Amino acid sequence: MLWALSWWIVKAVVTVAALVQSVCFVVALYEMLNLPESLDARLTPAGLLAAARDVAVEIAAMSAALLSVPFGVLSWRRVSAVLTHDRPPIVFVPGYATTRTCLWLLRRRLARAGWAQASGYNYRTVFGDVAAAARGLDTFLDETRAAAGDRDVVLVAHGIGGIVARLCARERGGRGVRALVTLGTPHQGSKLYALALDPMLNGLRPGSALLEGLAADDPLLGQTDVTAVASSFDLTIVPSAAARYPGASTIEIEGVGHFGLLWSARVFEVVRENLDFAHRGGAKSAAPAQPPASASMQRATSSAFE
Repeated sequence: MLWALSWWIVKAVVTVAALVQSVCFVVALYEMLNLPESLDARLTPAGLLAAARDVAVEIAAMSAALLSVPFGVLSWRRVSAVLTHDRPPIVFVPGYATTRTCLWLLRRRLARAGWAQASGYNYRTVFGDVAAAARGLDTFLDETRAAAGDRDVVLVAHGIGGIVARLCARERGGRGVRALVTLGTPHQGSKLYALALDPMLNGLRPGSALLEGLAADDPLLGQTDVTAVASSFDLTIVPSAAARYPGASTIEIEGVGHFGLLWSARVFEVVRENLDFAHRGGAKSAAPAQPPASASMQRATSSAFE
């Protein structure tokens, strides 16, 4: 009986993911084909086959993220007061309709790379409120820093979690935040959200009051190190270039979808390299001056935007 129920849940989640990604693909394709530079473009069988493959992978990635949601109630090991290395703790902020569990694999990979101290912040995403989530994150950061001896933290956020983290860090004046890395965050909004019934998503359309307020006289770039990882195949951010954070280091990943960013080994390498860069002297902070970065310490820049 339990096995039958579990299998039914898996099938239901995969079906929902397939429907959502199919709608997102149609909207994104329509937007792309109506761009001035794409007016003479022609769809080829090979191109459609490659796109179908990437959509199938994204459906699997989204299904995995959604199926992990119930495990978000499980406690993560909090930052220990006993420090074994000099790297700041990481606070992970999940995106829409997910919990911190969806960042488990990235957390595990970063731990193996030396970023062992981490915690995850859960907040209400579906029919939630960005400002309220940012205030909750502010309290969570203070608690995390206190447990780590009042050390700075780094934020790694996915999707709209990047907006939550960005708003929180801005309201704090960058205090206590060494670096911010966003994955597939709609920094400039998404036209797709105009179709959303959830006010939380609808409020992140291009030109929304929230996004305009964040962009106006943005002080965050002068207060902490910021990296935005974008995907050229992000079907939830329309157009995909809206994942750029103007003025920040923007790195584009090709062939990886919005949810695929959570599981990609390439994305992990980009995150690790940029966190190392910020930690070893690239961050805009009050830390003592560091010697110039060597070639092995350079920021990852596999980007069409940089």
